[in-house]
Amino acid sequence: MDLQHQAPDRSQWWRLVLVLGPVTVSAVLTLFAAAYPGGNYLLALFAIPAWLLSGLIWISLLMTRDSSHRRSPWIIATPLVGALTLALANSQFPMRAAFLISEPALTSYAQSLPEQERLSFRGERIGLFTIDTAQRWKGVTHLGVANAGGMLIKCGFAHIPDGRVEDLGVSSFDHVTGDWYATCTDYD
Repeated sequence: MDLQHQAPDRSQWWRLVLVLGPVTVSAVLTLFAAAYPGGNYLLALFAIPAWLLSGLIWISLLMTRDSSHRRSPWIIATPLVGALTLALANSQFPMRAAFLISEPALTSYAQSLPEQERLSFRGERIGLFTIDTAQRWKGVTHLGVANAGGMLIKCGFAHIPDGRVEDLGVSSFDHVTGDWYATCTDYD
């Protein structure tokens, strides 16, 4: 009996884990960061070194003398996953998908806020997002999402039933669905 054909080659499994592990972690961090309006800068800070590690591992596998790494079909995984992740993050699909999952909870939360001019500071988990600021005034609800945007940029969602987007006083807005908009205010 040939024992070599019965036992799986452990070096192939380690090569697969070595190639797919870091790039999978990098892609997940990037897509989670892209799920926030304006991006999540904390997750992006972790994603950058993860992508650098993935690239270094990929290049080192290409440069080894053992040509089995270069002939492995898994060696194309790193650039393929990287390109797919970049395309998904730039298409705003992660943010729109996270919003659609959270929309019923966000809508009921926005409608439950009292009509007031003051900005209230909260830390409530609504759907997939943590809302850290909330304001409802003249029928328009503006919800600030924790860790969304950047150092001098605050992003969130606005519920505008009658489409008066220009009354928001934000730097940029993007229609998400229905009466909801993703907003960002640049304090720079």
